[in-house]
Amino acid sequence: MMQLPIYIDGNQEGTLTVERQGAVTVMRVDMRDVGRVVRLNVYGEKSGYLGVPEPQDGRLRLTRRFTNLDMLRFPQRIEYAAERPLPGRKAPPPAKEPPKEDEPRRHVLWMGGKPYYF
Repeated sequence: MMQLPIYIDGNQEGTLTVERQGAVTVMRVDMRDVGRVVRLNVYGEKSGYLGVPEPQDGRLRLTRRFTNLDMLRFPQRIEYAAERPLPGRKAPPPAKEPPKEDEPRRHVLWMGGKPYYF
C-alpha cells in the first residue's frame, strides 16, 4: 500500500492511497473539502485521469478500482495527485489536435492508438 499527497493550488490537501488487491488496483482519495468541484489526475512520467471526489462526512472522497489493463493508462510510478501539474514539474505533452475543417486535408497515420497528421 502506498500513500501519496494530493495537491490543490500547490497546497497538500489530502492523501491518495494506492493498494493492489489481486488483479485489481484500488485508489482511494481522502481530502479536505475545498468548496468546489475538483477533477483529479495522477502524475508521474505521464498523467492519468482519476475522477471527481464527492462530499462525504465533511470531506471529499473517491474510491476507484482499476484492472491491470486499465492501469496501462496511468504512470507506472505515481508521484502525486492534483488538478494540474505542480509548477516546476514537466507537464505531459499536449495531444496533437486534428486539423480544422477549413484547413486542407492531410494524411493521417495511426500509431499506438494516436493519430499523426502530416
